[in-house]
Amino acid sequence: MKDQWIPLEKIQYLIQLESFALLWVLLIIAFIFYKILLKKITDKRHANLRQRFGRTLIYLIITTLISVLHWVMFENAYQASNEYHLVKIASYLSLFALTFEVISSIKLAQIYVYLYLFLMNMSVGVPRLIANIFTLVFSLVIVSWLAADVFGFHLAAVLATSAVFSLVLGLALQDTLGNLFSGVALQIDRPFNIGDWIEMHSGSEKWTGQVQEISWRATTLLGFADELILIPNRIIAQCQLLNFSHLQKPARLNQMFRFHFDVSIDNARKALLEGIANVPEILEDPAPRTLITEVTESWITIKVFYSLKDYGTRYRTGDIVISQILDRIRWHKLTLAGPTLNLVRSKTDEI
Repeated sequence: MKDQWIPLEKIQYLIQLESFALLWVLLIIAFIFYKILLKKITDKRHANLRQRFGRTLIYLIITTLISVLHWVMFENAYQASNEYHLVKIASYLSLFALTFEVISSIKLAQIYVYLYLFLMNMSVGVPRLIANIFTLVFSLVIVSWLAADVFGFHLAAVLATSAVFSLVLGLALQDTLGNLFSGVALQIDRPFNIGDWIEMHSGSEKWTGQVQEISWRATTLLGFADELILIPNRIIAQCQLLNFSHLQKPARLNQMFRFHFDVSIDNARKALLEGIANVPEILEDPAPRTLITEVTESWITIKVFYSLKDYGTRYRTGDIVISQILDRIRWHKLTLAGPTLNLVRSKTDEI
């Protein structure tokens, strides 16, 4: 006798020694792969993988112990006088062992996904959205297969015949699904990567920050004041986006200075370039340059253009650039132009 809702024979087939041996071998192979090929990843990624290895190891140990306890009790059940209770306990233990085995398999699959993503993107951030989507799909496949093959419960047929349930679920998850599919579209199009500095415009709203994470619901930015900005993916998909961290076209910044009309243009250009010559945050390629952008009867406007290694330092670097340029302007004894006021005398003012 045993509980009719627990198909003990099918579950026992899935918690054989070979199944757990395979999971242990896969975990060991993943750890060796991590130790040999991923030595140069960042500390944050090391911590991420160590945490996942630790949790998966705990689940595997629990699963193995429960399975061994099940088999010991099941083998001794028919030798005891009270057979029914021992078989019942063994049945529940088999169900727990199967549950933890499924969880261990999902977490082990996650590790392999992260190993692949980290190996293919050693210096580029990896959004969790990709791993989360894989986990969701893999979990649905495993759960659906177990429900149909072991328990005889077909999820797809139930959902397909429940039109009201599907309608209610679709309306309830409208925003969630919109964010999810927008996040997938962003990963396919890849307008930015984790670590990029971006600026987004949506109507009168503007957000600027460094991309920290891309989840199934939102993208997280870290602003210049270290504030966290969470923007839903469906809004990002409709925004005008500027990427300041493009590898081939780094962001070009400028500072403007107005000189008196009689100042030597060559000396003014020289002072500007000397002021940014020893700033380590400024790229040498493309090289800094100066351009005359405005000429009036009172002043000449000259802008100095430069590119940064890290757009996140724009304000700190701008402060250094302005300070050093002002020092060079004083050293060259140049004079900046101030505001002028022209007074026009009308005929009515004459006596």
